[in-house]
Amino acid sequence: MITPFILAILIVGIVTAGLKIRFDRFFVILLLLFLFGKSINQSIDIFLWVIVLGAASIVLHNRLKIFKMEPAKKKKMFIFIPIMTFIFAGLGSYLFSISSANILLITLAILAFLYGLRLFFLHFKEHEFNYANEKPGYVKFCNLFGPVISGLSLGFIGTSLKSLKIPFAVKTGKMNIQQVYFSNTVMAFFAAGFAIFWHEILTGTSNEQLFANFMLGASLWVGIHYIYEFTDIFFPNKWRKAFQIIIGLFLFIAGIKIIGMMQ
Repeated sequence: MITPFILAILIVGIVTAGLKIRFDRFFVILLLLFLFGKSINQSIDIFLWVIVLGAASIVLHNRLKIFKMEPAKKKKMFIFIPIMTFIFAGLGSYLFSISSANILLITLAILAFLYGLRLFFLHFKEHEFNYANEKPGYVKFCNLFGPVISGLSLGFIGTSLKSLKIPFAVKTGKMNIQQVYFSNTVMAFFAAGFAIFWHEILTGTSNEQLFANFMLGASLWVGIHYIYEFTDIFFPNKWRKAFQIIIGLFLFIAGIKIIGMMQ
């Protein structure tokens, strides 16, 4: 257990530092499968703790900004998003509870291919970090369906689809990347937390197993967090694009390996 743990926090910490990913660390679920030998169901349940803790840390870090938000935005953040993610995380969790391991594995493989394509071909440009005039139609669409997608995807397969949602909002809707990222973080926090709740209810997870999932997920998050913080200081920005392409290729390989695990 010690060797897989150390390898996992080093690999994911360094990779996510290179990609500037702070909470939806998709690579954790892959290493739970490949290094720890966990089943796909166990990997998803453990990964949800990594998601919710990572998202919670970002939300807490921005608590003063949240406090200063206008009332309408606070209502959306603490009423609309929780209600929508609770409902759709429940639906996604139900699909998780009735799906075979092969269905979950092929879904995960497809996501690995899609995330690989995104890293290989889509790269944010400097001006895209400072969009101010977003397209209103896309803003309404993302505000409405963002919690739906987050709830469904986190309940079903344990990932918020952040790697696909953010490029869509920024590249197509010209939305501000910082605002989109934070909004998606809040959605992931609620959706992952509700998914953990629904998984326990729908799959009959014992308290002992729930605690074991939490301990491994929390330990992984803490280790990854500090490796990320340390590595990010020394990671040259000029390397990030090439590094992103390399990781995209590795995700293709991971997708093939996942397919090979199907029985």
